[in-house]
Amino acid sequence: MSAEAVEETDPALEEDAWSVEDASLALVEMTLNAVTRGSGLSVTQLRVLLAVDRHGPLNLSGLAAMLGMSVSAAGRLVARLHTAGLLTRLLSPHSRREVSIDVTETGRRSLERIRAARRGHIAAALRHLPPDSRRTLARTLREFTAAAGTGGTGGTDG
Repeated sequence: MSAEAVEETDPALEEDAWSVEDASLALVEMTLNAVTRGSGLSVTQLRVLLAVDRHGPLNLSGLAAMLGMSVSAAGRLVARLHTAGLLTRLLSPHSRREVSIDVTETGRRSLERIRAARRGHIAAALRHLPPDSRRTLARTLREFTAAAGTGGTGGTDG
């Protein structure tokens, strides 16, 4: 029996995965609450803004591929975010037919407001934990983030 097959049937591992999933859903809810309270962005628009902020500047086809959407759908979202002053669309220095998409200073400030609101929600939950548990959780999440990044299971949104 391979190590992978043992892991798949390990009840403790499965229970831990459920616990991490439950915690990740709580974090997603905190993010959605932060977005819906005052940003004026849809979740899909936030995904675009986050992807460009984290991986940009990007071209339209690269952004579409990263987010698993069509180039035309990505183009419409970029156009809306550009009109809102959150993204720039500049001719790429490599090709006159390619557009380079990046986050504006206004877009970065908007993302920081969302992140600050999310950190506030997280801090409110963390206040219910003893200090040693908070530090252990933070350390373990750093380890988990590193493992997810090297294991090929990491996402594109942050």
